[in-house]
Amino acid sequence: MRLATIGSGTIVDTFLEAVSQTEGVSLEAVYSRTEARAAEFAEKHGARKWYADLPSMLADPQIDAVYIASPNSLHCSYGKAALEAGKHVICEKPFVGTAEEAEILFRLAQEKGLLLMEAITVLHMPVYRQVKEWLSGIGPVRLAYFNYSQYSSRYDAYLEGKVTNVFDPAYDGGALRDINVYNLHSAAGLFGPPREAAYYPNRGFNGIDCSGTAVLRYDGFVCTCMGAKDCDGANTGLIEGEKGYILVENAGNTWGKASLHLRSGESRFIEDLPGVNRMIYELRDFVKALEEKDWAQPKEWQAETMQVMKILDMLR
Repeated sequence: MRLATIGSGTIVDTFLEAVSQTEGVSLEAVYSRTEARAAEFAEKHGARKWYADLPSMLADPQIDAVYIASPNSLHCSYGKAALEAGKHVICEKPFVGTAEEAEILFRLAQEKGLLLMEAITVLHMPVYRQVKEWLSGIGPVRLAYFNYSQYSSRYDAYLEGKVTNVFDPAYDGGALRDINVYNLHSAAGLFGPPREAAYYPNRGFNGIDCSGTAVLRYDGFVCTCMGAKDCDGANTGLIEGEKGYILVENAGNTWGKASLHLRSGESRFIEDLPGVNRMIYELRDFVKALEEKDWAQPKEWQAETMQVMKILDMLR
């Protein structure tokens, strides 16, 4: 699979490191909005081609798939353009702006026989999958929370009045969509869609949510999802049931370690390999689905993305 990337931020650096460690995929081209940045990024990662004109890149027959890591507000338009050009797409979170936009893109991908997937690391990680298997063992869930708080490298500039994309409502930024969305995916993937949802943000001078708490109400319990770009915290998850609890010590976007503790006295532990690139699992699953032409698993990923998009609509 010959891949092209859209965007040149830190997240793309991490993704391309995962590409270099994954069989069956190679970097063909990069796109950035300026020629200088596109050329610089191509040289940095050894891309054969670089583009500063998106239609020209999407018309390149040597490109099979596109990874989209543009500002959030451009995900839908870029995804649609890539699909219409016949490219498979893996798009960064948050997938798009609304559930309606997600439905449009998934329908277009199905019509064209293309794979479209949200790049949400959590769902593809071994620790998350093990926690999902453990869940039934703790009995009916009674309490749950997930926290992902990370002081943004751009927050100091924001406090000085300099607004970058992640703190700009015009670019669909903010803590909920940029960072707390990982917690929403964790909750939706484990518990399904909530009956009710509400969001309690801490807003900055331009109205953007710099941090906030989402409360998801399920039958029999409430799940609290906290996300922040204006403070640090212990990024953990805790799921408490009548027969025991599950502790996720590295929640957020990593899910590196978890433990099961039953009232019977039994305990189990799982930890990811140290130093593994967190994006490698989602990329391997993407490549595997394409190689095997197996659309069953991708449809499950798409259904989960739709759940989260509907939750985000509820939290507006």
